[in-house]
Amino acid sequence: MASITNNTSQLYRITYEAYSKFANNISRCTSLKEVGEISRTHLKYLLNFHIIRLSIQEADKYLFFSLSGNQVEYDLKEQTQLLAHEKDLLDTEIPVLTTNIPHDWIDGYELSSQLLEPSLWGWLFKKNDRKITVTLISDKNKPFNTGDVEILKLVVDCFEAKFHEIYLSRLLDVKNKSLTKALKTIKEKNDQIQKIVENQQEIIEDRTKEIVAKNKKLLNISALNAHNVREPLSRIQGLIQLFDIFDDEQIRNEVIPKLEKSAEEMDQVLQEVINMATNALSDLKAEKI
Repeated sequence: MASITNNTSQLYRITYEAYSKFANNISRCTSLKEVGEISRTHLKYLLNFHIIRLSIQEADKYLFFSLSGNQVEYDLKEQTQLLAHEKDLLDTEIPVLTTNIPHDWIDGYELSSQLLEPSLWGWLFKKNDRKITVTLISDKNKPFNTGDVEILKLVVDCFEAKFHEIYLSRLLDVKNKSLTKALKTIKEKNDQIQKIVENQQEIIEDRTKEIVAKNKKLLNISALNAHNVREPLSRIQGLIQLFDIFDDEQIRNEVIPKLEKSAEEMDQVLQEVINMATNALSDLKAEKI
């Protein structure tokens, strides 16, 4: 009796040490490839199996992970990639034990031809509101024992935590890349807008200088014309006032000739004003074009 108790105690201790080593190594993994390498090395010391496959629900997809000897596979796929018994497990949540093996699935593994009276075990576990199906293929050479279901649950918990961590890390990396790309696009757009604003400021400054110059030119023309017109106009006004002082003969001989001369001079000045204004307007229009 003591021998049996000692053997059982020793077995538990070996199993615990093997699981601790497995869990510690899994916790350090940063990729599914590393998880696969650790599983390939350590999982055989915890469970008897030829093939083990997990499907873990992540959002609207499933993470599939399988191990058979040295053959490790993992991928994020659609629900349509679930096997028939996995869909049943999700619907009924009833464990499966059958010799009806889906050969279209296991034939893809190198060890499938070496199986001796294989059995398929299937379970559905729930962890953190996620459903996890576990499929295990064993045979007479590597029989699975129902007493190992508890250690299988611990292994599944370990896998689930690490897979979800890697999934979130990848999701965060995608988000960060998307955010970085968006920030880069925003910066490029801001740079483009800044260049447009600077260009518009330069255009406005140039146009303002141009308008100021044109206004100054027009003011100069206006002042010059006003001065030229004012002089003969003043003489005409002065001569008209003499009509009340001079007699008719003086007006005919002295005032009217001067009045005619001043009128001719004023007409000449007005013609120059018109020509100058016309030329200035033509120049301004040409500059605008």
